Amino acid sequence: MANPQSPLDRYLSRLIKNDPPRAKSLCVSLLGDALTLHGGAIWLGDLIELLAPLGINERLLRTSVFRLVAQNWLQSERHGRRSLYLISEHGARHTAHASQRIYEGAPRDWNGEWTLVALPRTGNGLAERAELRRELVWEGFGMIAPGLFAHPHTEARAAHEILEKLGIPDRALVLSARDLAGAGGLPIASLASQCWNLDDVAEQYRQFIKNFGPLEKLLEDAPAPAEAFIARVLLLHSWRRIVLHDPQLPTPMLPDNWPGHAARELCGRIYWRVFDASEAHLDALAGKDNDRYTPLTAEGESRFGGRPPAA
Repeated sequence: MANPQSPLDRYLSRLIKNDPPRAKSLCVSLLGDALTLHGGAIWLGDLIELLAPLGINERLLRTSVFRLVAQNWLQSERHGRRSLYLISEHGARHTAHASQRIYEGAPRDWNGEWTLVALPRTGNGLAERAELRRELVWEGFGMIAPGLFAHPHTEARAAHEILEKLGIPDRALVLSARDLAGAGGLPIASLASQCWNLDDVAEQYRQFIKNFGPLEKLLEDAPAPAEAFIARVLLLHSWRRIVLHDPQLPTPMLPDNWPGHAARELCGRIYWRVFDASEAHLDALAGKDNDRYTPLTAEGESRFGGRPPAA
């Protein structure tokens, strides 16, 4: 890091020590947050140099990159003795899908409609049902009854994409529904605490605030580009791991004082505080001798509600 004795450097080092990031997961975080804004291509040597200060050694990083290629997240090109890695179409699609949950979050308003996925009693084996359940839960669906999953925001398209991905597009019903609880029935929203593990998600948000809240004061003085980059990667890596497990239910369904709201506001403030300096560091390393590295896209300016006005 630029200044090993700075309070910011010491705090960042403590965050890395207390929760060492995994190389493959950290690569995905970096790809989605930073590299997609610049064309999605990077030399392997530059990727190694970028992530070394976060405790990722070259051997682990090479192994992680090879796995991401095998899983079709990345594609590789050989240029003499050098390797250029590019985000694949598959990786870009998954990154774009995750970006909405990471940078925008759930809409505060809700029209009361639900997307339901119903599994018929016949036509699906146990393995297929288990895999479908895992995919739906990851997408934020809750199981409100055996074989019946619901989500208040997710469009039907997302459910159909999961069924296509698993090769069972014709083995489940995808429905749009609205509560008729006014006629005396049980509203789906009343089952929130039973169908979604909100307590665990809330605790993760509280821990996020505890870990990253002190960074605001440490960042009052402009950070060096290398420190800003490390802060940004750690921030988004931790944030991504939480929000992609958050069903992102509408506000009326959440407990009072839901910590996710305060955590998102904190994340956005820190993100923009380090953004420009972190971009300078990224440009200096990933942008050198890389014709595929492009200027910052407009998407980058819209994250977390957009760049705040200058003070």
